Amino acid sequence: MTDHSTPGDARERLVAAARAELTERGLAGVSLRGIARRAEVSHAAPKYFFGDRAGLLTAIATAGFAELTDRLRAVGAGDGPGLGDLGRAYVHFGLEHPALFELMFRPDELHPDDPALQAAQAESIGVLASATTTIAVEGQPDGVPPVMALVSWAFAHGLVALVRDGALQSLGGGADATALADQLVGVFDRVVR
Repeated sequence: MTDHSTPGDARERLVAAARAELTERGLAGVSLRGIARRAEVSHAAPKYFFGDRAGLLTAIATAGFAELTDRLRAVGAGDGPGLGDLGRAYVHFGLEHPALFELMFRPDELHPDDPALQAAQAESIGVLASATTTIAVEGQPDGVPPVMALVSWAFAHGLVALVRDGALQSLGGGADATALADQLVGVFDRVVR
């Protein structure tokens, strides 16, 4: 296989191919050779650009956090984001991109100390934290996101897992799981405000 692309183009093609492999095959089915084949580059190209499988997956997860941040910011345009709107956006993102969402929260598959990944993660939680600054919580530890930002994140993340795994559907009496998740986010928003 001959690659006549520029290094930047080859890197972008590898990322796009890896994202497609992740979407189609799931995390367990992602291989560097399969990605190289799909990107039409040499089998050594993924290691050249990313070092190893975790390096390539870290690039994908970093892009995923950037997409999530963009989605969260989009719902918060105007007077500032509401907690319920952010929760719904988070849940919908997780359900629309299940394989990417799973990867983003699998530090065992990534280089968790990667500065770009850490910055993208912090930016994402920062959007949520900005919506919880008016919610007072006693005993807030220094140096961590506000407690309510973490509680809200855990709640929305749990809803994604419950819908994805089919648990919310079975417990919800056959109701549309996404609609039920939206309702639960609304209840959570009203309770914490």
